[in-house]
Amino acid sequence: MSQPRKFFIIAGEVSGDIHGASLIDAMKKVDSSCIFSGIGGQQMESKGLASLFPLEKMSVMGFVEVLKHLRFFNDVERTVLKTIESERPERLILIDYPGFNLRLAKKVKRRFNIPITYYISPQIWAWKEKRINIVKQYIDQMLVIFPFEKKWYAERGVDVEWVGHPYLEQLNTAPKSDLKSQLGLNPQKPLLTLFPGSRKQELDNHLKVCFKAAKLVQETIDDVQIVLGIAPNVNIDSIQIPKNILLEKTNPRRALEAADAAIVASGTSTLEAAIYGIPMVIIYKMNYLSWWLSKLLVKTKFAGMPNLIANRIIVPELLQSQLKATPISKQIIRIINPGLARENTLQNLSNVRDALGDGNASSKAASFILGNSS
Repeated sequence: MSQPRKFFIIAGEVSGDIHGASLIDAMKKVDSSCIFSGIGGQQMESKGLASLFPLEKMSVMGFVEVLKHLRFFNDVERTVLKTIESERPERLILIDYPGFNLRLAKKVKRRFNIPITYYISPQIWAWKEKRINIVKQYIDQMLVIFPFEKKWYAERGVDVEWVGHPYLEQLNTAPKSDLKSQLGLNPQKPLLTLFPGSRKQELDNHLKVCFKAAKLVQETIDDVQIVLGIAPNVNIDSIQIPKNILLEKTNPRRALEAADAAIVASGTSTLEAAIYGIPMVIIYKMNYLSWWLSKLLVKTKFAGMPNLIANRIIVPELLQSQLKATPISKQIIRIINPGLARENTLQNLSNVRDALGDGNASSKAASFILGNSS
């Protein structure tokens, strides 16, 4: 009987957990002897990952917030290095999560010299471009999900492959009325979905304004249904949800898929909504110091991925001081109602989806990884 092929894989956020689970599944289909340890959430664990830490503890964002949790991240790093030393995997696979993963890549390469794959590039084309030097020195294989990233890395001398975006694999072609029925909603009435983020600070900063905006929308469109989509691992026991809002924790993605319009926190969920063809308003608010620093350091013109890919504003962004209930509600009313604004938004989102590949990202990534492993 052949020896199992050991891989160490790290995802630090909910989106990375979803993509990591698909990658594990795809790798096992190519070679059933693959086994995985590392860090991930419920999705990756359901595919067989032995996770060293709970995902929710890893999901910290912002300069100040990371500093507060520095001791925890040092403990994680020590545990990871010890585990890699004892298990000796044939390859380390890093999924996004650059602050931790790039720092770890240096230490793993120096101590153990095992091959390292980076799946889903850190957005160093947006900020911290100097991290390209870490990638060139310590990353053996870069697998990217946006077409413009391949060109960006290739121009800087990095061995790179574009696999397309893994969200396309989960595209549901069922009619919206069916998706609404699956959530126990009226299939004929419009649906507004609130997607405020999965981190504690995102919920703290976004929920109240989302609730107020939803109430204003309902005052104008009285038959609108409102669903709050929250990841299953997020604790919301202390949050008082208004009676007019349905909570969906079992399948929050379905709540986004079924929507006619959505209020979405900036991040990977905005791209998910674009792929589903959901007109949206992108929101975000963070600690003032973190915001000030990000404005100094971030090079991109837009916050939302749909706008970045389109290279223009195709969905509204209301960030920081602009994050107020009235402007959010006005934009939602504009794009949820039938008319030219909605039709233009739907066409622009369709163009973004078409630019993201053929829907085989995980299997392509698995082939590259296993083809390049020792």
